[in-house]
Amino acid sequence: MRRPERFEWAIVTVTAAVLAAAMPLQAGYLGWSWDALNHHVYLGLTAEGPRWELDVNPASVQTYQFPYLYWPVYLLSQWPGRPSVAAALWSGFQAAAVALPIWLISYRLLPTLPSRFENLALRVLACASAFMSQFILAGIETTTNDLLACVPLLWAIAISLHPAFDDRRSFAAAALWGMATAFKFSNGLFLPWLLLWWYRSFHPHWPPKRGLMLVAGAALGFGVTYAAWGWQLWQVTGNPFHPFFAAIFARG
Repeated sequence: MRRPERFEWAIVTVTAAVLAAAMPLQAGYLGWSWDALNHHVYLGLTAEGPRWELDVNPASVQTYQFPYLYWPVYLLSQWPGRPSVAAALWSGFQAAAVALPIWLISYRLLPTLPSRFENLALRVLACASAFMSQFILAGIETTTNDLLACVPLLWAIAISLHPAFDDRRSFAAAALWGMATAFKFSNGLFLPWLLLWWYRSFHPHWPPKRGLMLVAGAALGFGVTYAAWGWQLWQVTGNPFHPFFAAIFARG
């Protein structure tokens, strides 16, 4: 990647952050959903310090959700200044976190045209199209953790699109998938991607070394990310994935 492309990458990211921050600044507030009032701020509080001995099921089953992505939400809820400024910081941060891998994905997916201006226009339009998704627009202006939880997945895709996708990069991509799954278990549905990253169009099509690297990367990414919270759940409930897999751990 040359210097003009790196500069473009930075400009697109900053522009996305500024536009996202402008929405709550113009509105004067951030959208607080029922989930935010029920558990988003509380989970951020538990990320700052365990409260098992102080509260009894305060946010229903959501009490046991991975809490650390909500830590910024809790800190911003304590913001002493204008609420719209706190909202702008949160929205801008989320937009920048998503824009970085989205631009890189578009850079590696789109064909290279003779005109530099056409290449620039295509990448900018691709990024703009991605941000027009209802999922992204809704996530930017609320306190859900969905956007931050998908950021490792986006980086994993960007890495997998590298022209020289070797065993080392496959390990990194799998580790990011494992991290995203620890953030939000529903991201585990993207497990088939690991098969795509394992397969090669030339012989051997399913190299054992790459398969081991993918398994090791996924296990390490998930384990390191989830260890602290899983250990707390294990100590309190006897199940590191509580309330899931209760029957399995009950038998244990």
